[in-house]
Amino acid sequence: MTEGSSTLGTPQDAAAGADTYHDHGRALKWALGLETASWFPLILGILALVFLIVELYVYIPQAIGSAFLDVLLGLGITVLIPLTATIICASLFVLLRAASQAVLLLLDIQEGPAAS
Repeated sequence: MTEGSSTLGTPQDAAAGADTYHDHGRALKWALGLETASWFPLILGILALVFLIVELYVYIPQAIGSAFLDVLLGLGITVLIPLTATIICASLFVLLRAASQAVLLLLDIQEGPAAS
């Protein structure tokens, strides 16, 4: 080889071709962590929904003989809190899953068409 030519295995070529800005392993850990964390709000939402069903099962027989306003006020609070918790937990599940999928999509875009 001549003194002016370079080979592909030199450290300069490796440094020029390497992407130091994006850390594939760390981004993959984030995506998998978000995917795992997304299931906890969903489980809490399901528990809140089960709690709502149990409360309704206990409260409805008591409310049958009561006045309409008492039933409306008592049932409103009984239904509203667990139902709100379920909706918030389901929303968190969707947001965390979307963030995980976005990170995975970003990794696919960074790999480019050569990975296909």
